[in-house]
Amino acid sequence: MQHLYLMRHGQSEANAHHIIAGSHDSPLSDIGRKQAAYAGDTAKQYLHFDLIVSSPMDRALETAQIIAERIDYDPERILTIESLRERHLGDVEGKDYAHAPQHNGNYEDAENVPGVEPIDDLLDRMHDVLNQLQARPEQNILVVAHNGCGRMLKVALRRGQPMDMYQQPRTENAIFYQLS
Repeated sequence: MQHLYLMRHGQSEANAHHIIAGSHDSPLSDIGRKQAAYAGDTAKQYLHFDLIVSSPMDRALETAQIIAERIDYDPERILTIESLRERHLGDVEGKDYAHAPQHNGNYEDAENVPGVEPIDDLLDRMHDVLNQLQARPEQNILVVAHNGCGRMLKVALRRGQPMDMYQQPRTENAIFYQLS
């Protein structure tokens, strides 16, 4: 039986400065690198990964590389999947969290933001990711991605509707979540 684990990247510079990064790259902060190292040390004690998969975005890929080094996994074997890029959040990208749309206290409800990637497209991308992973022979897979992708992966696994993403708890930085 295959087990999927999810981790959102460590704290990025954008996170540290309360900036909405979305599909723009933002490097890990020093705290984010420490979070990734701690996660790797924890994984070495309690988890075994046959495969590490990452978003190609710098903040996720660096997190995956740090974890790989800590668990003696060859960083060259990290599989990057383009579909794991964070959702494009349109006109709010690069702005302070205070400029984000609010819906029931959830600043990430971006459905009415000009230029935002449609939520149905995000769900389709996460279904594609799950199909790719479920076709693989590895049994214990770590997916390093982003908050929006992580929340939507949970919805995709449960065959939920796109707007169910906003019912999912926020995916915190550098914490392991078992998906399946």
